[in-house]
Amino acid sequence: MGNGMIYYTIAAIGLIAVRIGLYKLFEKAGEKGWKAFVPIYGEYTWLQLIGRPAWWVILTLIPIIRTLVTISMRIELVKSFGKYKFGEQAQAVILPFIYFPIIGFDQSSKYLGAPDTHKNIPVKSGAREWADAFLFAGVAALIIRTFFIEAFMIPTSSMERTLMAGDFLFVSKFHYGSRMPMVPLSVPFVHNKIFGKKSYLPLVQLPYFRLPGLKKVERNDIVVFNYPAHDYKELPDGIGTVEEVSMKENYIKRCVGVPGDTLEVKDWQLHINGAPATNPAHMQYEYIVTTDGNQFPMSTLTGLGFRDPQKGSTNYNWYGPAQTGQPNIYIFQCPEDVIQQIEGLHYVKGVERRTSTKGNVSSDLFPGSPMYKFNMDYYGPIVIPHKGMKVTLDRKSLPFYRRIIESYEGHEFEIKDNKIYIDGEETTEYTVEMNYYFMMGDNRHNSEDSRVWGFVPENHIVGKPLFIFFSYEKDFGIRFNRLGTSSIN
Repeated sequence: MGNGMIYYTIAAIGLIAVRIGLYKLFEKAGEKGWKAFVPIYGEYTWLQLIGRPAWWVILTLIPIIRTLVTISMRIELVKSFGKYKFGEQAQAVILPFIYFPIIGFDQSSKYLGAPDTHKNIPVKSGAREWADAFLFAGVAALIIRTFFIEAFMIPTSSMERTLMAGDFLFVSKFHYGSRMPMVPLSVPFVHNKIFGKKSYLPLVQLPYFRLPGLKKVERNDIVVFNYPAHDYKELPDGIGTVEEVSMKENYIKRCVGVPGDTLEVKDWQLHINGAPATNPAHMQYEYIVTTDGNQFPMSTLTGLGFRDPQKGSTNYNWYGPAQTGQPNIYIFQCPEDVIQQIEGLHYVKGVERRTSTKGNVSSDLFPGSPMYKFNMDYYGPIVIPHKGMKVTLDRKSLPFYRRIIESYEGHEFEIKDNKIYIDGEETTEYTVEMNYYFMMGDNRHNSEDSRVWGFVPENHIVGKPLFIFFSYEKDFGIRFNRLGTSSIN
């Protein structure tokens, strides 16, 4: 049974159980039980039983709002059967597929009419009022965070000027299809750590499955995804390596290559399928600037968007004589329009874009083999794998595909007597099982991205940024001009 069928089967069983429970509850309330199985009409009947307006049916059709309305309807329905205790209402919200059938088949449970017609309603204590509020808000927020929208903060400068360190984003999880929870035993409302420790138990792990989305990941989309290398590379967060896909740290980059693309960087410029790619509006490179000996005033640098080191920032985007060791040499990471402004200053004598020489090998770049003389400015060509792609396995291709086979797609891989074995069977080829993407930061000379750790599997995709709702950094304070959607492109 495929991953999708597993989730669809579980969801179908839960839905049927809820509807069976509603069938019995409707009968107890004097309605025809079959109405519970009719979409929209069943919700209309439900609303009548709990004394809510018929037009609420429209609300049950609207994403996110439907979540809130359904929670309220579940609570009001069990109240209609005299269930006023906190535990009873919590079961209705969290476990309706169990609790509705229990009430429905319980001979002692009677329909008492809509809750607002009841007399002698138990008086709630202050603590109970707060408990009810937290239950409703907590469940609703958890569902929204899991399947619809989650807040995310930009931690580094790899997307500098497009997205700044200290930008707070809302990220849509439904654009590319909501990913079903893979590690259910985890602390709600935190990602992968709490108090410096892992916030989850890997005892139960569910297979990857994604609900249908509004669109596919496209070239030039800015994408949030799980850090592909976190299962073998520790990050400075104290929790060590993370093998569980959905618990890996969240990263954000620009998708520059989609499944099946041929990607190459030639003399700084990215090429896709043999043609120069569209460059982001705020793409940055690193430049070496020579002055006549005068130093840049800090007011000039901050006015051009560079950070003041006196304010304690760790997201450096320029280096002065103290770092370069030469009194007239500066290094700036900035877009072309900013370097043009710098070039026009009277004390600037020269500007040179820093670049690697073609043929020089950067050993820390993917695929990490001396056969491939890749560096940040001359990289590829490589083909981005797609689902169903059949590849020949040999000495030349293994650096690209071994990690896909072993780590991402979960097969046993072994080389013995110069022969390749996958899951114990000798083979010379492999059929890729997932789609993969190539991510790069807009700050091209200061970004750890797919050039370093390779392809991003589709099961690592988290979502699409919607808009910046807050932006703050020590160097700049609150950046009001970054609030809204215009800064994400």
